[in-house]
Amino acid sequence: MSLIMITEPYPGVRQLTFNRPDKLNALSSPLMEAFDAALDDASADLSVRVIVLRGAGGKAFVAGADIAEYQGDKRAEFIAYQMNSRRVFDKLEQLPKPVICAIDGIALGGGFEIALCCDMLIVTEAAQLGLPEGRLGLSPGGGGTQRLVRAIGKHAASDLMLAGWRMSGARAFQLGLAADLVEDLDAAVLQRARACIKVAPLAQAEMKRLMREGFDAPVETAKSYEQEVLFRLYSTCDGQEGIDAFLEKREPVFKGQ
Repeated sequence: MSLIMITEPYPGVRQLTFNRPDKLNALSSPLMEAFDAALDDASADLSVRVIVLRGAGGKAFVAGADIAEYQGDKRAEFIAYQMNSRRVFDKLEQLPKPVICAIDGIALGGGFEIALCCDMLIVTEAAQLGLPEGRLGLSPGGGGTQRLVRAIGKHAASDLMLAGWRMSGARAFQLGLAADLVEDLDAAVLQRARACIKVAPLAQAEMKRLMREGFDAPVETAKSYEQEVLFRLYSTCDGQEGIDAFLEKREPVFKGQ
């Protein structure tokens, strides 16, 4: 059985599905290795424009780390697992292609940290998100404390983490963490993915980087960086194609150049 199911529900869309439904898709070391390789493949494949992350089984996106691997004070193994998870999560966040995370069940611990690395979260009423590591006497280790506070603010993040709550899909949407709260997850994800394909890939990559790197920079520095990016994009083939297509009232044909 493949730990990551790879499908292409629409041309240009690569869906990666975490596939340990009997364990609520918990992140074992082999699953993390398979996910890492699948990300590399999707990133390198020029035909892939959008990446979608799902969880198999209908009950969970990802329930978190596989706690059984922690038992027995295996300090060296525990540290190695956490360091590798951080590396993979950072890779996910820095991918130049749009990443959509679709959640219709639980996304806890490392599963929620994966979601926080994505560009768009689409959730259902059944979604439950949280960082409950404190209930194990631990704390998040894959960037959750930092990404969550930047996404929803200190006080909402503190309420979630320090009390060990689970956030509903409706609450995630209310706080602006989720892009949409839907009933038909498949249709909503495909609609978002198809919209992303219409945007120039170079522009997407630069906008992702601007949002990520400009967030912590002084605002004047970030605005200057933004303009540098715009000027560079203007001189690309895609930049000129987009302008020409708009004036000629036709769909642009972007080539990533």
